Amino acid sequence: YSSAASDVNKRQFVLRDIENKKLFYDSKTILQEIVQGRHLALAYQLVKETGPDHCKSFEVAAMINGKKIAVGTGRTKKKAEQSAAYQAILKFRKS
Repeated sequence: YSSAASDVNKRQFVLRDIENKKLFYDSKTILQEIVQGRHLALAYQLVKETGPDHCKSFEVAAMINGKKIAVGTGRTKKKAEQSAAYQAILKFRKS
């Protein structure tokens, strides 16, 4: 019995892990769908760019109807946008 329960728990963990990774890597798309469904406007704004050219770090804000909802950082603008979108989705999930 405990082996079967353990297998189910492992499977659920793996599925949640896959879902979380998909959520992070598709965050911009998912956030866009959420925002469009609520008839809101979504934009990304570069907040800060630091570091030398070979080692940049970007900070980007996800803006909904002109209001900063979340901020993300990354080594590229795209990764910073994904991170900001992911943080925004987490906020939407809580509300």
